[in-house]
Parts: sequence; C-alpha cells; structure tokens
Amino acid sequence: MKSMLHQMITILLLAGFLLGAEMVLAIAEDPEVSFKEAMQARESGDILGSIEILESIITHEPLLHRARLELAVAYYRAIQYEEAEREAQRVLDDPETPDAVRLSIIAFLAQIRADSARFAATRHEFHPFISVGYLHDTNVNIGPSSDVVNIGATALRVAPGSVPQSDNAVTLAAGFSHTFKTGKLVNIANKSAAFLWQSQAAMYTRQYEELANFNLDVTSLSTGPAFIVPRYWRGNVSFRLDNIELGHDRLALYTSILPSITWLLNETTDLTLSASLADRDFYQTIDKGRDNVYREIGISLGKRYMNDRVAILVGLNLFEESADNDVFSRDGTQIFAGVNWNAWENGSLYANYRQRDYKHDAPEPLFNEKRDEREERFAIGASHEFKDGLLNKWVLNGSYTNTDNVSNVDIYDFDREVVSATLSRTF
Repeated sequence: MKSMLHQMITILLLAGFLLGAEMVLAIAEDPEVSFKEAMQARESGDILGSIEILESIITHEPLLHRARLELAVAYYRAIQYEEAEREAQRVLDDPETPDAVRLSIIAFLAQIRADSARFAATRHEFHPFISVGYLHDTNVNIGPSSDVVNIGATALRVAPGSVPQSDNAVTLAAGFSHTFKTGKLVNIANKSAAFLWQSQAAMYTRQYEELANFNLDVTSLSTGPAFIVPRYWRGNVSFRLDNIELGHDRLALYTSILPSITWLLNETTDLTLSASLADRDFYQTIDKGRDNVYREIGISLGKRYMNDRVAILVGLNLFEESADNDVFSRDGTQIFAGVNWNAWENGSLYANYRQRDYKHDAPEPLFNEKRDEREERFAIGASHEFKDGLLNKWVLNGSYTNTDNVSNVDIYDFDREVVSATLSRTF
C-alpha cells in the first residue's frame, strides 16, 4: 500500500510539474526559491512550515497547479484530509488538466477518502489487557520486589534476626489503555509532531498462599500527551497516581510526573532521555518519616540487529530520595542492560541485568552507621505468543529473577529468587 501511494504521489508531482513548468519560468525568482524551501521543510519534518510557504505561493499564483498539488500532499501528510481533498479536487476540476493527470488525481482522492475513513474509525484506540500468573518467592518477607513497585528503601521492614520465608503466590493484572488521535499537528523545534493523548488504568495483585501480610495490591491511573515526528523523535508526558496496599492495608500513594523523549538516530538505533518526579506519601505508623520526594533522570540506548530479531538496551539512571526523616533519604545510581532475541516464530528469549547503588543520608538506628548498599538483579526468561487454538493471541511468559543486596548494615543483606509463569493477552 505504501509503495503504491509513493508511486501515486510521484505521478502527481510529475504531472503538477508539467502543468506548472511554463508558469514557473514566467514568474519571478522568489516564488521558485520559496517553492524549494517548502519542499526542504516538508522533507525535514516541518510539514506545517511547508504548508505555510505553499499557501503563500498559491495566494500569489492561484493557477500554479504544481504548488497546489504539493500542498495537497503536504495536507495529506499532516492528516488534514479535508484540506488535501479540497486542493486536489480544485486541480481535477480545472478543464485544462490533462486526462492522464486527472486519472492520477482521481486515484489520489480515493486514497485520501479511504485513509480519512480509516482514521475516523481508529481515532479512539481502546485496548483492554489481562495477565494471570503463578510464582514462587524465596524471600517474601523482604517486602515487595522492586520490579513491581519501587517502595522506597530496599528491605522494606527488616528486623534483626529476620530469616527468609518462602511462599507461592497467584498474580493478576488487568486494565486498559486508551489513545486519542487528535488529528492535530504542533510545531516543536521546527518539526511537525502528531499530537495524541494516552491514558491507562491498571491493577496488580499478588496473593500469597500463607504469608498474607505481604499480599500486594497496586492500582494505577495515568494520562498525558504524546507527540510523534515520524523518522525523527517521539515524546510523552505522563501524569500518574499509584495506590499501594500491603497486606490489604493502605501503604502509600504516589503522585508522579514522567516525561520521556526518544530520538531515532537511524533505522536501528534510538536514544531515550527520561525523568521522574514523584511525591510519595506513606500512611502506616511504622512508616513515619518515610514520606519523600523522589527525583530520577535516565538515559538509555537501544540497538536492533539481524533485521530486528535481536534488540539490546543499555542505560544509566541517577536518583535522589528526600524523605522527612533522613534515615530514609538516599541517592544513588542505576545501570542496566538487556537483550531480547526473537529465537523462533512468535517466540523470544530475553535476559537483563540491573545494578543499583544507594547511599543513605543518616545513620541507621541501633547501628549508628549510614547504609551503603548495592542491589544486583538478574533475570532471564522466554515468551511465546499462540497464533491458533484455544489460546490464540495469548502470550505465555516464564522467568527466573535473582536479587542480591549487599549492605554495610548486616540485617539488610539478602538474596531473593522468584520463579514465575504468566499468561497474558491484549485485546
């Protein structure tokens, strides 16, 4: 479909050139210079700038069909289908337009109308999702694992003499995502970006068979704008609320803003800069002084190989947690790396590593020493999407995760292993 459209546009441009060549030679030099500027602007991603220049040319040269057809193409790329149809129709209605050109314009108009109808039908994209799973956790009482929710201090509530307790758990995650395509373009840094609005509501629960005090329930709501400049960059800002319960008692409420931008360096490489600012309020008496403001900034580089069969991601994050009680305040760094390999049809293998280093601001009570820790987390897994039968479109995922936390305060040393299997689907 894309190649046909490209051929159609090429024919239109050539036809428009033939229609307007003599006129271009007759007009002053400035319109031709402006025309070239419009083409350069459009190819560089500044579609709105290109439209502005072409409209100015047509205002002074209303019979210059070459510019009008280019304007129709620019409107088409800007998702302004009514305007694209109007300009192409005006050239079609000109009795001087040759029959061969008219046929190309008729095909272009059919494409505009088809895409307009398709866009109207998908302007609101609504995708429910669900995931069910089962896991074995060798160290439940260390608290929620940080791959689910970053509570704050590692080893949430550890007392001297604590020993690891293992248990099995059932997990459930469900929710929906919604994308609203506004059909608008906004000019950002001389690029015309498509403007979307993305929202999501989700819940996650982990219910242990025996250690119910560590059951985890998280409810999340997020919404915010997104901007996309094809072939150049994409970015979004998400405003998010997370309500967290532990043992069915309310634990905390996080209020966050999460901006992110990704630059497409080439066809296989992208660079992402992200940040997080969160106000974290804790509710239980045992967590007095834990209320904090969390700040994080990160950078990551993604690279794809072997026709996108292999993807590698590496990154670095810097974070700071400023709590009411300095015992819970800390700062640190995180490095991470991961690889995903589409090893077979509809299936993949993956592995990732994360290292977080923490330094706390105040001495730990009873130990008179500031905590200095390193948490290393390694995970491997495999996933497969079924394409037929009863499980059609469901994804089966299995993983093993090992977490090793080393601290200068002995009670915060721990190892944790989690083996899990999940079955999920997006509708």
